[in-house]
Amino acid sequence: MGLKTVTQTVSQPVKKSGRVVELDILRGFLLLWMALTHLPTKASTLSNQTFGFVSGAEGFIFLAAFMVGQIQFRAQRKRGELGALRDIGKRTLRVYAYHCGLLAIAFTLVAEVGVAFHRDALRNLLSYYLQSPKRAIIAAVLLEYRPSLLDILPMYVMFMAMTPIARKAAQRWSWEPVIYSSFVVWAAAQFGLRAWVYRHSDIFGLHVPENSTGSFDLFAWQLLWIVGLALGTMYAENLADSSTKEPLRIPRWLLQISMAVAAVFLVLRYCPADQWIDPNVYGWLVDKWHLASVRIVNFSAIALLLVRYGTSIASVAVFRPLARLGQASIEVFSVHVLCCIGADALSHDADPNLPWWQQIIVLVATISAMFLTARAHQLWVARRHPEKVI
Repeated sequence: MGLKTVTQTVSQPVKKSGRVVELDILRGFLLLWMALTHLPTKASTLSNQTFGFVSGAEGFIFLAAFMVGQIQFRAQRKRGELGALRDIGKRTLRVYAYHCGLLAIAFTLVAEVGVAFHRDALRNLLSYYLQSPKRAIIAAVLLEYRPSLLDILPMYVMFMAMTPIARKAAQRWSWEPVIYSSFVVWAAAQFGLRAWVYRHSDIFGLHVPENSTGSFDLFAWQLLWIVGLALGTMYAENLADSSTKEPLRIPRWLLQISMAVAAVFLVLRYCPADQWIDPNVYGWLVDKWHLASVRIVNFSAIALLLVRYGTSIASVAVFRPLARLGQASIEVFSVHVLCCIGADALSHDADPNLPWWQQIIVLVATISAMFLTARAHQLWVARRHPEKVI
């Protein structure tokens, strides 16, 4: 089934603002999922790869690309190529500004708390900064130094910055060669492209340690962004140009295969599979940071099932409040990072093990902060841009 066909299977209603509420609900769920995974509580044992060899990060990056693809298509259609460039430029700078804000807090308040109160988790998080503050600040501003928990937004910024190039290439040669090229880079990443590039280049001459350049292998994760960008663009094209509103359906056989694949990986996720095969091979197949092959297959299967059944799932009343989180995703994500760092500061240990009562307080406070942030963002949008309120 071609990419064009996949985009035509999505049948969610689109609001006047251009947003698909079901996608906002899904993104809100992913944000909540990531928060539960990152917080130092027992909830992380349940939320860590709950549905197989996938995590909230894959969905967050893919959905971001999908929505950027839609937005860029509409911007170019309304305001031309320069208008689309200005739009992506503003969005990129906005995310970059949030990243710099988080860095400012990390390099001042968080670093001070980590050192003054001997919080090993915080000192490990900012180890390179504590060793070389001036060089670390420059490297962080240039997106080369990316501490854990603070490495998703830089990845987001860099992928958004390369979006105009990918779209320009797709307009000239179609999306297929762009995706094939992206797949080749992903394949090279599975065999150590990132380490090779690190050993043979130092663009800014800052000598940032490799383990301080972020957990995510950008050469691998760019595949999710490119595919999401392509599908989002094609989906927007289909909405704008299709002469019929009747969506094509995902073939039944493909749904059955997706269900089987998702079920098998769900079972394997909770089995001691690493004891059945060589642990090194197992790690290479399921590694999150290099976006290993098993994760790609698992994510694709779940994504197809969500395309088919996502609208029905999102219609359940309990999920509707998550749309607010999705509509303020960058703000909510930033607050969740601060909450996770704050929770790490409660313990002296490098691997925080909080008492149960502190875990409950941390969970309630973080989830409340996320929803309060989403509400504040909604009120701010309603005041400044009432036409964008859904």
